[in-house]
Amino acid sequence: MLVRKGQLSMIPNLFTLHNVDLGANNSRIKQDGWKEQTQSVFTSAELGWKSMIYLSATARNDWSSALVNTPNSSFFYPSVGLSGVITEMVKLPKWLTFWKVRASYSSVGNAPSRYLTIPTFGYSSSGEFETNTHMPVPELHPERTKSFEIGTNAKLFDGHVGLDFTYYKSNTYNQTFEAKASASSGYSTFYIQAGDIANWGIEAMVSYENKFGDLNWNSQLTFSMNRNEIKELVRDYPDPLTGELLNIPSLEVSKFGTYRMILEEGGSMGDIYVTSRLRQDGSGFIYVDPDTNQLQTVEDLQKVGNANPDFNLGFRNNLSWKGFNLGFLLTARIGGEVMSATQAILDKYGVSEASAIARDNGGVTVNFGKLDPQYFYEYIGGGDTGMLSNYVYSATNIRLQELTLGYNLPKKWFNDKLNMTVSLIGRNLWMIYSKAPFDPESIAFTGTYFQGLDYFMQPSLRNVGFSVRMQF
Repeated sequence: MLVRKGQLSMIPNLFTLHNVDLGANNSRIKQDGWKEQTQSVFTSAELGWKSMIYLSATARNDWSSALVNTPNSSFFYPSVGLSGVITEMVKLPKWLTFWKVRASYSSVGNAPSRYLTIPTFGYSSSGEFETNTHMPVPELHPERTKSFEIGTNAKLFDGHVGLDFTYYKSNTYNQTFEAKASASSGYSTFYIQAGDIANWGIEAMVSYENKFGDLNWNSQLTFSMNRNEIKELVRDYPDPLTGELLNIPSLEVSKFGTYRMILEEGGSMGDIYVTSRLRQDGSGFIYVDPDTNQLQTVEDLQKVGNANPDFNLGFRNNLSWKGFNLGFLLTARIGGEVMSATQAILDKYGVSEASAIARDNGGVTVNFGKLDPQYFYEYIGGGDTGMLSNYVYSATNIRLQELTLGYNLPKKWFNDKLNMTVSLIGRNLWMIYSKAPFDPESIAFTGTYFQGLDYFMQPSLRNVGFSVRMQF
């Protein structure tokens, strides 16, 4: 949308381009807004045979406006799943009540960003044309994720015990990377579609359900883990102008102060790097200049961890007795690292608990001596984020995620015409264990790559509510 902004020329309240005084000092052209669309066709089918074998399949084709003027104007992605109920096929021991195995494969497409395939020209705030900074891509492919999974479900001992297990693996291709173009091209960057990111993981659950007189008990223990590896970024990709083969084994995707997130072949999504650290001596102690009693900084890119957990656990229980219902959920995130720029800046200005303790103790303990707290914390807390190598924490945490207490009001109170349940519900009630100075499950940025960084985030909330459910 093009808009000419300025004073009106002759006719009051007539807001057209021809009635704008182009000579006005505040007149300017502004370009804003866009229009994009995706049109799709989707179909699915399911087949079953003798309550033993089930086959399901889907197919979808997308036409995305981001692929206009390219040889690939649409992309197709299917999925297929097959499952079999073993207990319907063969005779098994009585304690094995139900057993099903399943496998599936899927391919998912994702359109690239708009404005990559054709030259576009914008307008500056002063009304001047701006040339495109990236080279148009003559051929684009959708990002593609291919995945498969296998799993099993079982019920044991008349259905009292349940087992659920899934293993999955996926690979993502044709991701879009930005590379620097040669100065003679007239562009600053061009886009590359390459890469191979592999993921695999396990999801498992054990459940138990039984009745003891008037008491009903249902319990579930869940486990999940995911591992990813950057198999390939850019290898032997031909430069569109020179034909020279490009290789990009690592790529910096986000940075803020001393924080860096870098994708590197052989590494993982979520790897966190820092750019500076305190100098150490040959024995591994922090170096303190013996003449000036001052610290020294080493500008050095180093990996300090990964923001993703090693695994997650969940333990849910529900108990009901004579109309009363009690349920609780404990969750645990084990492993992973986070860092806090908030803590660094609070230390710098001497308003943190750590700096107060240091003042009370007469200094900050460094090696076998003490340094002035103001000097030490201003040194490691300076800049936009502080020296984040000193502010890395374990993301492990255990919490009472949810607690519910409810009561089913007797139906006879409503002439047997209404079921009513009143409940008290609490969420995120108790952080049982956490070493980080903030909630490691919270995020400061909504983008893909700014993970594990706390920068003046809002504190997580404890929620308590009341619900009433009615069934007629």
